[in-house]
Amino acid sequence: MTKFNQRFFARLDAAAEHTGVPAIARGQARRRHLRWVPIVALAMASAGMLTGLIRIDLVNAGYALIMLGFAIAVMLPIFGPLKPWGSPERVDEFDRALRSRAMLAGFAAVSMAAFAGIWLVIGLALIGDWPRFTILDQLRSLGFYLMTLHLAVPTLHASWATQPVADDD
Repeated sequence: MTKFNQRFFARLDAAAEHTGVPAIARGQARRRHLRWVPIVALAMASAGMLTGLIRIDLVNAGYALIMLGFAIAVMLPIFGPLKPWGSPERVDEFDRALRSRAMLAGFAAVSMAAFAGIWLVIGLALIGDWPRFTILDQLRSLGFYLMTLHLAVPTLHASWATQPVADDD
């Protein structure tokens, strides 16, 4: 193999290592404190939900904001500070306690939002005399908003409950 090919493949390997995906595949992923990313995801999803509830003619624009927040929130459990349930990573008592407290906070947020959201959609549908498809659009938006909460709140809780460890790099 020529020197050019060796350098080229070495640079490709370095670029792949920089993404962190090979470390995830090896089970050596670094857990990072994501303090502001969940807030951005929740803010976008909340703005989308409010947009759809306040202006029913903009329900699809609100749904797009919710889906953008959901797309961000889907990545949070992969890179966030919580170790996954069935992972080969070493999980000690601190990690278990942190995960249980964070999941409890997430389930509480989802439960409260589901209860308030269902009643809010029903109440606004009765007051505003919404057509059936508008109610279905609102319930679709509420479902994805609840999934965004379920993904983002545990990461947010765990990131703010602990102090980040300094990088060794």
